[in-house]
Amino acid sequence: MLIHNSDWGFMKYSLYLSLLLLSPLMARENPFFAVEESKKQKVTSNLSDPRPKMGTVTYTFPDQARVLKEVTFTIQNLDGSIEEKKVQIDQAIDWHRPISLSQTKGGSATNTTATKNSSTANFGFIQFYSKGQNLSIKTPDTLVRHFVLSDPNRIVLDFKRDATFKSSKISLNAAPYLDVSLGNHEKFARATITLDGHYSYSLQKSDGLISITCK
Repeated sequence: MLIHNSDWGFMKYSLYLSLLLLSPLMARENPFFAVEESKKQKVTSNLSDPRPKMGTVTYTFPDQARVLKEVTFTIQNLDGSIEEKKVQIDQAIDWHRPISLSQTKGGSATNTTATKNSSTANFGFIQFYSKGQNLSIKTPDTLVRHFVLSDPNRIVLDFKRDATFKSSKISLNAAPYLDVSLGNHEKFARATITLDGHYSYSLQKSDGLISITCK
């Protein structure tokens, strides 16, 4: 069978058009789901929350309530993810008396508890001063790098220093900073700051002063 040039050109055009129409379906993993569904994904954020610190929350029971079985806490984690924690109670209640929820001062869920609001640690060529969530570090040495470690949660700072010195450790005991240790690593000095929990932090440098803020 002979195919004229015009017929062959039409067949090539039809084949190209068919492939073009099928390409969106081939590009998707499952073309039978709606486009909006295929684009859904879990999104988290580590942005700080501007909401105020928790005060006291009061709940009044309905008049038919007699036993409080459990309480569910829905919390937002540091990475922005949401999870629920249930606390089993199963105790009799008097519905006339409201229940209050508040955070106690000085308490901690960990075995190590920082009891002060501010503290200092002086290693001679480097000094640390903490107040609340902020930690100031004064030193003439250059900060080379900084990173975090877990179990326990720590912020690690490496400073350029050729001189030898004796490694030591000083307690801060001011939440969220528990203590700071300074180690000699030949060409650099390593400061390890132990925290009382999980935090994200920001670091700023200005004229020999380093400022860390835990969030």
